[in-house]
Amino acid sequence: MSETLLARRAGSARTPEQVTPSRPPRALVWSVGVGGVATLLAVLALLLRVLPTGSRLGGWTYPYVRDAGAWAVVWPAAVVIPAVLGLLLLSRRLPARFDAATVAGWLVAAVPLQSLLRWYAPSPLAGIVVSDRANSFYSPTRRWSAGEFISGYHEIVERLPPHARTNMPGKTMLYYLLDALGLSPLGMGVAVLVLSNLAALLLYLIVRDLTGDRRMALYALALCLFMPGRLHFTPILNAVAPVPILFALWLHVRFLRTRHWAYALGLGAAIYLTLFFEPSPLILGLVFAALLVFALRGGSDRVRANWTDAARQVVLAVAGFAVCLVAVRLLFGYDIVSGFEYVLADAKRFNNRWRPYDIWVTRNLWYFVLCAGFASCALLPVAAWASVRRALTHPMALLTLSGLTVLALLDLLGMNRGETVRLWIFIAVFLLLPAAWLCARTARLWPVAVVLSAMVLQTAAGTAMLGFVQL
Repeated sequence: MSETLLARRAGSARTPEQVTPSRPPRALVWSVGVGGVATLLAVLALLLRVLPTGSRLGGWTYPYVRDAGAWAVVWPAAVVIPAVLGLLLLSRRLPARFDAATVAGWLVAAVPLQSLLRWYAPSPLAGIVVSDRANSFYSPTRRWSAGEFISGYHEIVERLPPHARTNMPGKTMLYYLLDALGLSPLGMGVAVLVLSNLAALLLYLIVRDLTGDRRMALYALALCLFMPGRLHFTPILNAVAPVPILFALWLHVRFLRTRHWAYALGLGAAIYLTLFFEPSPLILGLVFAALLVFALRGGSDRVRANWTDAARQVVLAVAGFAVCLVAVRLLFGYDIVSGFEYVLADAKRFNNRWRPYDIWVTRNLWYFVLCAGFASCALLPVAAWASVRRALTHPMALLTLSGLTVLALLDLLGMNRGETVRLWIFIAVFLLLPAAWLCARTARLWPVAVVLSAMVLQTAAGTAMLGFVQL
């Protein structure tokens, strides 16, 4: 056998980390630099109270809660950034057999670091949990039992406090679960933070299953753990909203990898859970469809399907959803279809009365940047350009383009107006994948280190200066 052929075979067997060039692409260097500078300017504007945070004419704004020049509020970032970068450096050096321990270490270490970034938050975790103005999913647990609440939901919905009335009952049921565990309001707030961090774990699993790239999966995990919008609103349950839909997406990917019927059946149940908890993320169904088409067109060496597989998945997913629907209806008398119609109609009435479409269709995108982070958003145009030529050959390119399409549809449909830092956390979490993909295209650590540090800094400054949650 020739040396050339041996070299080719050896090269094809290398891991994604081994074939990644060490020198960062020029476009990545520029976009990371732009994101870093934009973050510094935004933080300066926050500290001087001049960063735009809404529209009084449009009926919504986030108020400043500290005087201009409160420079000391960024010291938590000065502590968290070295800790996070140290974790990142250590994680990259550990061999593959320690992957599970590495992920567990990140999830454990994240909670105290995230809590430190909330040092100057104007509202304490326990106060947010019990406040009907900020989070009215807790107070129904003081008035009705879990069985009374879900079985009589259609009769009592008009008597519920505002947020509980205008959302699906899954959010209130989560507080029944936390109460059953015997947690105090403070414990519930910490539990919500831990649950919201599962979105980072699911991003890691999705990337690993789709690409096999350990470094890219690690970057997705780390970026999600310190995304500004998610931490600004914890323990508001919008921070947990990405978890059910990302769980469904992971089950979708697992089916395309293994063709095992249990993943397809579980996908239907996960879709029901998403609808029961927060319907808005279901618009990511476009991403599910794009991945299925990718698999049908030949996919990659990790995800592939034929038309029989696709039909089997659809049938089993519908069956899983139907089983959940019928079981909940028979056992508790709750009709999820009627519940969704009520919430949708209420949202339309509210938007049409209080939030003008023409103002928010443009300003929503600014709020999306506040949510996802200036540094990660600076990478989106480069990721989109890199994806155009590779959408049918690379799964991350496909996720980038389909995710950006979902963002555009969300904005143009006007489903959410004015509160999109909170309401679009789910799409902001998903669109961290392009940033992780670009940063993983070089073996150098500094691009992801800059992006991650900038996100931590923005989180600390924004949480301290703005009243994202009002008691």
